[in-house]
Amino acid sequence: MLFTAPEFMYLFLPTTLGLWWWFVSRDYGKSAQWLIVGSSVLFYAAWSTQYAALLVANALLNFYWGKRIARTRSAVLLRLGILYNLVLLAYFKYADFLIETANALTGHQWPLLQVVLPLGISFFTFQAIAYLVDCGKGQVEDFDIGRFAFSISFFPHLNAGPILHYSDVMPQLRRGIRFDPERMTKGLFLFAVGLSKKTVIADRLAGVVDPLFSLSDQLTLCEAWVAAVGYGLQIYFDFSGYCDMAIGIGLMFGIALPQNFNSPYQAVTIADFWQRWHMTLSRFLRDYLYIPLGGSRQGFGLGLAAAAVTMLLGGLWHGAAWTFVAWGAMHGGMIALYRVWTKTGYSLPRCLASTLTLCGVFLAWVLFRADSMVQALQIWQAMLGLNGLKIPVMLAGWFAPNTVPISGLVNGLDMLGLGILLVICLRYRHAQAQLDTFAPGFKALAAFAGLFFAGTWLSAAHESFIYWSF
Repeated sequence: MLFTAPEFMYLFLPTTLGLWWWFVSRDYGKSAQWLIVGSSVLFYAAWSTQYAALLVANALLNFYWGKRIARTRSAVLLRLGILYNLVLLAYFKYADFLIETANALTGHQWPLLQVVLPLGISFFTFQAIAYLVDCGKGQVEDFDIGRFAFSISFFPHLNAGPILHYSDVMPQLRRGIRFDPERMTKGLFLFAVGLSKKTVIADRLAGVVDPLFSLSDQLTLCEAWVAAVGYGLQIYFDFSGYCDMAIGIGLMFGIALPQNFNSPYQAVTIADFWQRWHMTLSRFLRDYLYIPLGGSRQGFGLGLAAAAVTMLLGGLWHGAAWTFVAWGAMHGGMIALYRVWTKTGYSLPRCLASTLTLCGVFLAWVLFRADSMVQALQIWQAMLGLNGLKIPVMLAGWFAPNTVPISGLVNGLDMLGLGILLVICLRYRHAQAQLDTFAPGFKALAAFAGLFFAGTWLSAAHESFIYWSF
């Protein structure tokens, strides 16, 4: 069930929200928590009833396993719990990928298992691992099954994050939730912002980007750059739209979810980018992978190796394909290059540093979107101008139309639109960062109405969120 679907916005969300606050207003806190757990399972079951049962069983197993780890402080139990979650993720996400790779390397044709990837299993697995590790460190004191079930299944973050820690939600539930009109208003506004980003911008950009990637072997310079920048903007508005909607829904229920997006295209360095993009994933990779690998404590060289391995595995986490591995490796290489540069003592002008960072991110997005390494190489080749230059039809009259080949794949409006969106990303702060200064009132109501109208009536076709595929 998509956040943008009419049945979610007009039936599921209002009904669940109304029942939640009815229970809370009568101090039925436990019943309210189990209402959300049941609603979240129903939300997930709308995609697959079979995997909804897996979600419930896996949550129960991790809860009791973590409770035992906290009681015994057993390193063996902790390792077994982490191994279990990783094996489960590996089976569903990487089994067919490993078979395909083995077939390609050996020439054999072992049959694929045709495993269907459960929605959001990557996010659920990371959250379960974080919970087990925190139990092993003695940082978990609250073992109430209702609060745990709520925090791990709460439907706004269930399919694509934010990746929650024990301390993100359970302490809020233990203190008790009370209705806050200002928090509700902010949640509604943030939901409307995210809805319009997703349906009006990201889904429309998909209509420009998808045909270009499908014709990757025919692109010339302008078309390739439109494909790369277009996809960079598509995933920006798609993921930031999802984050706005998820955090907005959380606020409607009186729950503050952690910020997950903070204007990443305004980053000055690649390290700064990863502190702004998918912030809870970056936090997880830092705390549970980079630091255990030694981080920067084991010297400069080992620190570079730890960062490279972290980004490589982070890329593989996004998807079972060599393009994702290469994407992670590319980001690992950029982080290593940045660290080496900082050792020189030189600094670049802020504008130049930001431009280089943004270009590196957009070049890497080509790998992220491409169906194969060959397709990515074809687009990079075109971006370098090796396939020639064709002027978009709308601009051809400005460049000697009798001598310049004309492109029919993109037009001047596409390029103008991408330029405007890019300026918005570079100039304005993300909506989540502006909640502190948000003031409920008539202007806020008018803005909500306009954004919600745009998001529902002026939207393109409803497409799944990009990160729901991981």
